[in-house]
Amino acid sequence: MAEKMAELDPKQKIAEQILYDVWYSVAETIFERVCKVTELDEEQIEALRTVALRPNDFQIVIENSQNP
Repeated sequence: MAEKMAELDPKQKIAEQILYDVWYSVAETIFERVCKVTELDEEQIEALRTVALRPNDFQIVIENSQNP
């Protein structure tokens, strides 16, 4: 993994972070809507959040396809 990070140029690192942020934002919006539709109370929402919407449970990977 460390080797992969070393191979990415700065634009690719920024792109990975942007994609991560967008994915998490979309996932959080869907999570909140599901909680509203299912009429969960605050305690249920927090319990569900701890297992269903944890940051860093997913990974965005951009592979460098250019030949050196």
